[in-house]
Amino acid sequence: MISTRSLTTAVFFGVVVGLLAMILAPVIFPLKYAAETRILVTPHSIAGVDPYTSSKAAERIAQNLAEIVNTSEFFTRVISVSVGVDANYFPKDELGRRKLWQESVEASSIYNTGILRVVTYHPDKTQAEALATAVAYVLTQSGNDFAVSAADFRLIDRAVASKYPKKPNFPAIGVGGFLFGTVASLLYLRPKKR
Repeated sequence: MISTRSLTTAVFFGVVVGLLAMILAPVIFPLKYAAETRILVTPHSIAGVDPYTSSKAAERIAQNLAEIVNTSEFFTRVISVSVGVDANYFPKDELGRRKLWQESVEASSIYNTGILRVVTYHPDKTQAEALATAVAYVLTQSGNDFAVSAADFRLIDRAVASKYPKKPNFPAIGVGGFLFGTVASLLYLRPKKR
């Protein structure tokens, strides 16, 4: 059986490891701000199609676009139309550029709606906002180039950057470090069999 003193020691080490993880996280992972924008996808009306089917079509188009946003072709369009995005932030080699682009842009379809949510990440707050604005612009102007069926794309929330860095996720790192430190301490301090 584990004594109260051993449990206190384990919790103490858990707190220390959690704090160390939170302090060291910015050294390993750069701080990044987030900017979010949302786009409404409305499929063109077809005679004889009920509203439920039309709503599901909008959701499906948004899901497809969420996957398309991470592609090289989409990246090329964003960089070519944008004035405010610093293209030098992305590496010249294709593999490095793809990896950083996928880390920089997250797109998801909001369940049961035709709303596409786009979040961009960048160490510079203004660049995160410019990137989100550029992605939204490409989607609203040429979304049908990527959509399976014709639809209208309307910007419903302009890009807004977060006040504080969103990456790395400090609470998750702290909790993970606390749990790791506590479990490791408990394993180390458990009574040994004679």
